[in-house]
Amino acid sequence: MTTTSLFLIRHGEIDANANRHWHGSTDSALNVIGRSQAEQMAEHVAKHHPEISAVYCSPLQRTRHTAAPLAKRLQLELQPESDLREYSIGELEGSPVDTLIRKHNFFELIHESQDYAPAGGESVNHVRRRMVDAVIRLRDLHEGESIALVSHGAAIGIALSHLLEDKVYNFQKYHMGNTGFSKLVWSSEGVRLEFFNNSEHLTA
Repeated sequence: MTTTSLFLIRHGEIDANANRHWHGSTDSALNVIGRSQAEQMAEHVAKHHPEISAVYCSPLQRTRHTAAPLAKRLQLELQPESDLREYSIGELEGSPVDTLIRKHNFFELIHESQDYAPAGGESVNHVRRRMVDAVIRLRDLHEGESIALVSHGAAIGIALSHLLEDKVYNFQKYHMGNTGFSKLVWSSEGVRLEFFNNSEHLTA
């Protein structure tokens, strides 16, 4: 039975994560903690999963700089993939999460309609389509292999919610910590989540 494994990895910490601001399309750099997390993740994943044969990442610098140490340790070329980028919320970019909740009713609106998009931003359905299309396309391209996809918290959660539950909105259930990684396995029996949000590589 042919199996294909995808390691889904969230980028390291940025200041907006620590301060609870939404940076979707905002191209933020890793902070000092995030750079350390990326190195720790790379060492751990390369050691325990040397079978990984390709490393893809979102084009945003926080994912590129998280993925680069892993690709280097595995002696692989880092491959940007535009559809792995984060959920952009347009004019609401950079807002504190509390403001999104209390002033803009953002999470209530996207719960009521997954087609709702702030001005200049995306809907949950749009993110779902491009993320799932990318995951399926890369899975088919690497049938029988193991690959790593370095992406973002909301984008990964939306994809997992669709793939595992055929739901659109339930993505908060699949929120991973910075440099947490999860393993999706495909076979003739379908898709399963072998493990979720592994962060044992992070030191105190």
